[in-house]
Parts: sequence; C-alpha cells; structure tokens
Amino acid sequence: MKPPLDDVVARRVLWSLPTGLYLLGSTGDPDSGPWNLMTLNLATQVATSPRVVAFSVEHGSRTESLLDATGVASLSILRREDRGIVRRFVKPVEDVTLDESGRPVAMAGHAVAISGLGTPVLGAAAAWMDLVVNSTVDFESHRLYLAEVVGAGASEEVLAGPASERSVELLRMEDTRMNYGG
Repeated sequence: MKPPLDDVVARRVLWSLPTGLYLLGSTGDPDSGPWNLMTLNLATQVATSPRVVAFSVEHGSRTESLLDATGVASLSILRREDRGIVRRFVKPVEDVTLDESGRPVAMAGHAVAISGLGTPVLGAAAAWMDLVVNSTVDFESHRLYLAEVVGAGASEEVLAGPASERSVELLRMEDTRMNYGG
C-alpha cells in the first residue's frame, strides 16, 4: 500500500530537481513536414553505449503525434542568455517561414536549420543532437521516449568545455519563472 502523497510538497520537490530547458524538434515527414519545436525540460542521458537520451512528451501534443509518425527528433540545447526564446515554443508553432524548396528557415520568428534527420534545430542553439527513437513507455500523462543519439553539433564555447574561459552557461529550468516544460 502506498502512503498518501502531499501534492504541494511533491510538486515543489520535483520542481527543485536540477534540469535543463531545451527545444525538441520534430517532423511528420523529413521532406515535407509539418515541423515543430517545443519547449522541453524532461530530458536526460540514460546510457553511454549506445548513447541514449530519455525525454518525455505530454499525451495529445502535436509533438507526440509527429514523433510517433517518424521516430526522429532533435534536441536544441540553449544558452542561458536565450531564456526568452523558450516562451515562443510553449504552444505548437504556427509561424513557419519556408525556403524555395519548402523547408523551414524560421519558426516563431527564430532562425532554424534542418538536421540530418529532417527535424528543426534552433539556429542559435549552443549545441544540438539528432535522435532516433528506440522505444517508448506510456504513463497517464506523458509518453517517455528512449532515443539513440545519431548526430550532434556544438558551438566552440561548448566544445571548449566548462573549465575554459570561453565556456558558455547553459539554460536551466530555474533560470525562468516556468515550472513546467514538456
């Protein structure tokens, strides 16, 4: 038998867990879209061989349907100074600027690139990963995705490492007034 859980205390304790704040890119079709970026804080590395990242997406979201259609995603890691950007991606992106070939070059007014898997990556990202979903686990509120890292890119500041004088501070959930991103 489970002891009763104080919801207020549990929310406060869970919110205190150190976590990043990212943008998760997805597509329904790498060649023709649609494409989406969403604010996400529910992500972490869970294995090193192969390199696997776990992330969780709310049931019924546009991102969940796109991920389920293609099984590919990108994760944009942001600089602390870019904290205002994540608010542009808390709802499905409707403002998409396409190039002459029909692929996105901007979403919600921010430049994007298309990753090798066909998913959007924020142009200003400090680093990014291409992810291929290996498996999922369903919970009442969210679907947990386990995805292998199959590509990555990083700015010079990230590559220099945290001990470098050129290092970059990465965005974390506590840098915003947000209490949920996923």
